[in-house]
Amino acid sequence: MSEDPDHPWGTGATRYRYTPQVTALVRTVEARFPGVEANTYVCHPWCGWARLSVDFWWMGGRGDPLPTYLGPQIRTFLMDQEGSPFIRHTIWEHQIWTSWGGYSYWSRDDHTGSLRHLHVTYYPH
Repeated sequence: MSEDPDHPWGTGATRYRYTPQVTALVRTVEARFPGVEANTYVCHPWCGWARLSVDFWWMGGRGDPLPTYLGPQIRTFLMDQEGSPFIRHTIWEHQIWTSWGGYSYWSRDDHTGSLRHLHVTYYPH
């Protein structure tokens, strides 16, 4: 998706560019959980945030559903990391966690079935 002022969010072209701190965490997750692949997208989750946002998929990458047991393990591992970058929010299946509100229900069906992946967005650092 191109940067569209009427729709400032998106899941456009796949990208693998993050800030250096997010890159370090992505590499750590991929090493700790063999078979896990990470990516981001143009305007993901909003334009200007793609380098702070990561989706974790299974070994086929984007579109290869993450096994159900891995999402919570990866989220717990990342949430246990100390220091910057700090997590803004995560989404796993129908559960969203935000730094300001904790856990709540994610009603959209964009993180389940064939789209099952763990989404993590960090605050700018």
